[in-house]
Amino acid sequence: MTGCIERLMADSDDNWRLWGERDPYYGVLTDPRFRRDSIAAHRETFFADGKAFVDHWLAEFERCFGPLPRGRALDFGCGVGRLTIPLSDHFESVVGLDISEGMLEEARRNSAGRNIAYLPSDDTLSQVEGAFDFVNSVIVLQHIPVARGMAILARLLARVRSGGACCVQVSTRRNHGWWDELRYRIRHAVPGGQPLMNLLERRSVDAPVMQMNEYALDDVLALLRSHGFEHMLLRYERDASNDSVTILSRRD
Repeated sequence: MTGCIERLMADSDDNWRLWGERDPYYGVLTDPRFRRDSIAAHRETFFADGKAFVDHWLAEFERCFGPLPRGRALDFGCGVGRLTIPLSDHFESVVGLDISEGMLEEARRNSAGRNIAYLPSDDTLSQVEGAFDFVNSVIVLQHIPVARGMAILARLLARVRSGGACCVQVSTRRNHGWWDELRYRIRHAVPGGQPLMNLLERRSVDAPVMQMNEYALDDVLALLRSHGFEHMLLRYERDASNDSVTILSRRD
């Protein structure tokens, strides 16, 4: 049943490409300050938030699990470089992957002079070579249908060297009332639902939207354990739109 529903869902890749072309910073963080017409006044805040996130979680890792090798890092769903850029302050080299060329172009402009390679993403990570000391994917998997996302996560975890680490975030529940949930399901799971709802809401017929897919935490944790991630630090968060969990772990 899940696979059937996912085949009907609005194409998350096409939507993400449109976000990259039309409103890349808001596509990364859905805050009105980061809309295309206001990001110039808030760029410093946008990137400071990313730096604080990376600095915090790397410090938490070493507090809980000990020293982390600082060779290569991978940022899956890198967007405009919000987390990729501060990762380059901690690792010798960084690879950023994203499905949107518009996002990648913006990230390259933001990262001039840094040892970061931005590459197009796909489900098999075909553009990436070798293993990494740190693999990061935050506020990304929730926008990918679960079956695809779990397969991608398995490939990401397989790229972590022994002794390396991962930081992954998944959404576990949409906090919608019944009316908002009905609109969500029409928009994302009914053929033609996305343009129909856009028109009803007086938006451009091809306005991009964001999926918020619900991952089963038990399945995610089992996948990590199957790849040698036995000891984990989890942070649960709830906001108005969804529940999410950030997972930090070392690969044995």
